[in-house]
Amino acid sequence: MSNPQLAEWAKETFGLQKAPDASTILKILKRGDQGLIMQADQIEEAVILWINIAENNQIPITWELIKTKATIFAERIGVKNFSASQGWMEKFGKRHCIKMNRIHGEAGSTDIELLQIDKAAIKEKIEGYSARDIYNFDETALFYAAPPRTTISHQKFSGWKDNKKRLTNNKKQEASDHGFSMYHYNSNAWMTRSIFHVFLCRFDHAMKAQKHKVLLILNNLSGYIVDYTPTNIELLFLPPNTTFHLQPLNGNIIWAFKAYFKCKQYGKAYQYIGMIQNGNQDKIGPIDKIFEIDQLWAMKWIREAWESVLAKTIENCWNATIFCFIDDEDSEGSSKAIYWS
Repeated sequence: MSNPQLAEWAKETFGLQKAPDASTILKILKRGDQGLIMQADQIEEAVILWINIAENNQIPITWELIKTKATIFAERIGVKNFSASQGWMEKFGKRHCIKMNRIHGEAGSTDIELLQIDKAAIKEKIEGYSARDIYNFDETALFYAAPPRTTISHQKFSGWKDNKKRLTNNKKQEASDHGFSMYHYNSNAWMTRSIFHVFLCRFDHAMKAQKHKVLLILNNLSGYIVDYTPTNIELLFLPPNTTFHLQPLNGNIIWAFKAYFKCKQYGKAYQYIGMIQNGNQDKIGPIDKIFEIDQLWAMKWIREAWESVLAKTIENCWNATIFCFIDDEDSEGSSKAIYWS
């Protein structure tokens, strides 16, 4: 590598504002292992150690904090003109395989390997059915009139009061099953035993009419314990604190569904920006109401959003959760996998 190439390498690796001149490069080469290469390793080792400590103690950190720490460590070992630029951050992340990860409240506090789970019993039940005969049921609250929580802007501004109107969507998830099978109302929009009882009876009768036996995977919600014993449905209750690890609907199926819904809601609201720009604000009413929609529109968009969830997304979520969990490490391929026609 020529001296000019070394200069460009040093600029990129250390995030320097400009490449070192020829005399500086010669001095570095004479110093050998005490030069910039040694200093670069020291900076990265110090930053990685700090990241590991934070991760081991489950302390959330940001790229901005990493940037600040890298600059402080550089100053401590006497590296001048160091800049933790965006390019340096990206290369640092790739070199050390670190990235932004979402923190899940339940899963983040649970190590699946430490839980007392009867894996063999779960595997035995699942392997008693073909993939097409395994269902997952879960509920999720959708605040259908709530404004977004983040924005892109030049400066901070006050947010709007959260709108707590919500619908609870119950999904009996299968490729051919979309939309609503029933509708119930209560003041809290919560899943209750009576609602689940009705669902379970209807589902069981439908399977009985088809002379079909299926497995239904559920979390350990007390509302799912009802006074009814299905004849054509076997219930598999997942252990506590395993929802985000094992339940397919929580493996981004629900997230994808909500993302499609919010795209529709925000798309409608953002149409008003053009109206405001054109001086037609009087036609849209109070500006803090532009994200609100009525329940009929919400139910229509819920159906459309659910139908927009890709079969590939559903397949991936099943294969990344419960099917992945029961797969033996020493076996070839997955014990089960969903394939959609």
